[in-house]
Amino acid sequence: MKLNRIIFPIMACALTLGSCDDQIMEWKDADGSISTTDIPLELAEKIALYDYIKTYAAQYTPQMTIGLGLGADLYISDEAYKNVADANFQMFTTGNAMKHQSVVKSNGTMDFTTIDAFLEAAPADMQIYGHNFIWHTQQQQTYLKSLIAPEVIIDSGDDDVCENVVSNYGFEGGDTNGWTGLWGKYTYAVEQPGHDSDYALHFTMTNETSANYDCQLFWPTGMLEVGVTYAYSFWVKSDSQLAVQFLGQNASYGGIYKDTFTADSEWTYCTGEFTYAESDTKDIERVGIQFGGTSGSNLWVDDFKFGVKIEDPMTNVVTNYNFEDGSTTGWTGLWGKYTYAVEEPGHNSDYSLHFTMTDETAVNYDCQLFWPTGILEVGTTYAYSFWVKSDSQLAVQFIGQNASYSGIYKDTFTAPSDWLQCTGEFTYGESDTKDIERVGIQFGGTPGSNLWVDDFKFGVKKETTNTRASIATRASGVTYVFKTAEEKKEALEGAMEEWIKGMFEHVGNDSRFVAWDVINEPIMDGSYGWRGIDGFGGTDDDGVADTAPVEDESTGLNLNWADGHFYWGYYLGKEYAVKAFQLARQYAPQNVKLFVNDYNLETSPNKLAALIEFVNYIDANGATVDGIGTQMHVTASSITQDQIDTMFKTMAATGKLIRVTELDVALGTTSPSAEQLELQSNVYQMIIESYKENIPEAQQSGITIWTLSDNAAEHEYWLNGDSPNLFDSSYARKHAYKGVCDGLAGYDISTDFNGDDWADAY
Repeated sequence: MKLNRIIFPIMACALTLGSCDDQIMEWKDADGSISTTDIPLELAEKIALYDYIKTYAAQYTPQMTIGLGLGADLYISDEAYKNVADANFQMFTTGNAMKHQSVVKSNGTMDFTTIDAFLEAAPADMQIYGHNFIWHTQQQQTYLKSLIAPEVIIDSGDDDVCENVVSNYGFEGGDTNGWTGLWGKYTYAVEQPGHDSDYALHFTMTNETSANYDCQLFWPTGMLEVGVTYAYSFWVKSDSQLAVQFLGQNASYGGIYKDTFTADSEWTYCTGEFTYAESDTKDIERVGIQFGGTSGSNLWVDDFKFGVKIEDPMTNVVTNYNFEDGSTTGWTGLWGKYTYAVEEPGHNSDYSLHFTMTDETAVNYDCQLFWPTGILEVGTTYAYSFWVKSDSQLAVQFIGQNASYSGIYKDTFTAPSDWLQCTGEFTYGESDTKDIERVGIQFGGTPGSNLWVDDFKFGVKKETTNTRASIATRASGVTYVFKTAEEKKEALEGAMEEWIKGMFEHVGNDSRFVAWDVINEPIMDGSYGWRGIDGFGGTDDDGVADTAPVEDESTGLNLNWADGHFYWGYYLGKEYAVKAFQLARQYAPQNVKLFVNDYNLETSPNKLAALIEFVNYIDANGATVDGIGTQMHVTASSITQDQIDTMFKTMAATGKLIRVTELDVALGTTSPSAEQLELQSNVYQMIIESYKENIPEAQQSGITIWTLSDNAAEHEYWLNGDSPNLFDSSYARKHAYKGVCDGLAGYDISTDFNGDDWADAY
């Protein structure tokens, strides 16, 4: 009635304005019957007068906790974000920081840096809900795959610089299995021919490319080891003199950057080596090349090999072993029935030494080449290696000689038309010719013939290195020895234990941890089977479905799962779920509650039933599930009260703790109308009220709101283009804030406010 006294006289005057004398308003002094208490408050004013959410939770729902799912990095770095989160909530769940892929590195070690920074920043009285241990995505796939992958036996070719780990190095299956690319400002195809092979990988850069890093290609290596020397080699060609750089990268896209090569119009051999150092970017787990920046250009790649550097089998004393300075410095020849020159190209290098035999040559020793070694030591084992080719199947013999031209004569090789590596070893004995001081080769006897020599090395044999056969295969061979099902199960169970144990040992003394999601999203949509056992249900970014792993003799283990996907149940069976809860109970403090968590339970009674059966299986087979979590990512325009009530009643019937673990209410727009904001508020309130009504207090774990605000930083990957939260992009309260508070209180709290409250506050 007081409202009417204010509004109606004004409206009456407005309607009869034309009859007022001279259209002049006559204002009189207030009669004192209206006070600030009587002034109605607008919605924004009401919302501003609400206390913090956790204040109402403590007052009206002390049996449960109201939590927030947040980004740990944003919480640590954004003070305004942190202040709003701290002020309003009783519990935090980190969105990603505690997941397997975020903590476990590709070599199995654990990195708690982000977790520790988050725990340091969080208030001492803030409860923590751990999220999560076992999921089908955001798993450290590289590490888990390495545990079950076959043993790789590498037969390095004579021209290999490394113990190659790249199984699909030549694309000879006609595919890119195992390779990944980033940024992808190119199109690609495996095409014929390759470099001395059937296939190569052909890239065509799109018009989007503007920098070298726009176009990258990577092979997963597992974590590189500090102090180890690695080597790489690959062949490239291009139509645009493209710059191709070798690089390594970690999961966060940090990198190490090595040699850059210019890809010519003909195949160009690229090779290098490096020792991975303490000072390098850490956790490098993939290597490859980057080559972008030239729109419309083409690049072909073949025979990409990487691995631990193959050391020479000897301590090489030949300094000018490959003639790369364009000279024969240090080398001497005897008899000289040849002409010679340092020419291009060499064996996978710029230069080699080219001999042409003259008509004078009649016997093998007519043409000789020597390097001075100093006097060889009796009883010492020496090794040698060199590459040769000829146009006349020349016989090339390794020899040693003293100052009097007496010698020791070792293996003889036939130099073919393509490069051949010649290797051997010998122990210099008491009975050998004495005072040998130079070593080399002799190759005369065929007038007009040609011989090319490169990479001539000699020295004391290294005891730790096996000498390769004199004539080996040209290219790498990879043999896979597959693990048995029992070996895989044992390895993965061990990894599961190390993961759960490692996490609890690290945070176990922090009493703020009150609960953990042990298994997340175990039930598939549609079929409602167990993920990894009855199917998969996961897809990659392009919507390609995960399929069953395949072990192939030519390519090894192919998981056929998107990056970060790993289905524990595929290798462990249903016991994976029991094992996970057993381990969590073994290592968790006794007060910590252990949950199973899944989504779409409010809209799919069949999925909820399957999840309850999942829980029952665990309980019946040696472990105990304390609680069931329902995520509740709902859409305001379609969710109904009946769906919500039915779900909560069904969950309550299990007798388990029940928690809403990831509540948000989507509107489908970033610019909602006032009506949409009101609907969103009503849905939040409806869910909270239904939870309180249908879940007995003894089973009420509480409700977690999923992410703080509508800020784009929180929605880069989740509900992008939406506004599902309680705070807007500037961290101001939305209408939904009121709905949550009213839901906790059980009535419209704003009816307690009046104009005096507004005046006192503002």
